[in-house]
Parts: sequence; C-alpha cells; structure tokens
Amino acid sequence: MNRLISLLAVFAFSTLVTGCVVRQGDFTVLSDKLIDAKDFDLSGSDKVRHVEGEDKARIIVLFPTGQPSLEGAIDDALEKGCGDVLTDAVVHSYSWYIPYIYGETGWRVEGDVVKTRSD
Repeated sequence: MNRLISLLAVFAFSTLVTGCVVRQGDFTVLSDKLIDAKDFDLSGSDKVRHVEGEDKARIIVLFPTGQPSLEGAIDDALEKGCGDVLTDAVVHSYSWYIPYIYGETGWRVEGDVVKTRSD
C-alpha cells in the first residue's frame, strides 16, 4: 500500500511540474548588430569559442517578471564574447513551471563570437 501511495505521489508531482526545451534552429551567422557586408571577413577575425547568452524571465506565483527575447540572448552572448557576430549558433527556447509557486521562461543562444568591426 505504501508503494502505491509513493507511486501516485511521484506521478502527481511529475504532472504538476512541467518543463520544455525546444531547439529553435542552427544558424551559420547570427547577429542583431549592423554589419558592413562588403567588408565581412570571418577568416582573419578573432574568435571566442563556445559563448552562451541567455535572456530569461521568472514567473512568481502567476505573474511573469518580464518578457524574454531572442534579441536579449544574442546581445548577452555578444557582450560576453566582446564581438558583433555569432557563428555556428544554436538557439533554444525553454520554460518550466511549478504551478502557483515559481517558474522560468527564456531564450538561450550558444556559438562562437567574432569581432568584425574595428571600433
């Protein structure tokens, strides 16, 4: 009987706690900065490998603390890598929520950051 109650409790908890990660896509080049395409050369530029950027919002009880954006995650990665272009980028969106307690939703971008501008 105790085993059945334990299984039911685990099942009930697992159905209440939900979460999801979705791979939105792979991108050869990704940026939200203005780039001069005629002088665009990645071969001679400095590259910072495996940089991860994230933009997330928390959900407290029922109320979100903001709205995360893909642009915010890209900006975070570019700032961390001190560049203006992400190459070989992978974009994920995610969310998880424990009803009426806490949750998070957001965007995660990872890739190599390249600085193409000399400013």
